[in-house]
Amino acid sequence: MSGGLILLGVMALFFLSMYLYAYGTTNYAEKRAEKVRQRKRAKAKEKEQRIKVEMAERQKQREEQYRIANTRSLEIQKELKRLEKLKQKLYKVEA
Repeated sequence: MSGGLILLGVMALFFLSMYLYAYGTTNYAEKRAEKVRQRKRAKAKEKEQRIKVEMAERQKQREEQYRIANTRSLEIQKELKRLEKLKQKLYKVEA
């Protein structure tokens, strides 16, 4: 009888180990897949952040170029007004 109990115990351990092995591999695969998803999310977030930084830099560059162009435009307008006044003075002197 004790041999039968030992055999029953060994069989129970065998089935238990098979169950744990099967459950462990599926659990391991799920955890690995979750890690992969987390890495992908992290990379996507990093890429999104990098794109936002690049867009902000480009916006700053555009604003700087606009400021420079606007300043130059104002200088040109002032110079044209000065030349127009000079022209008016010359025509007054001639007339």
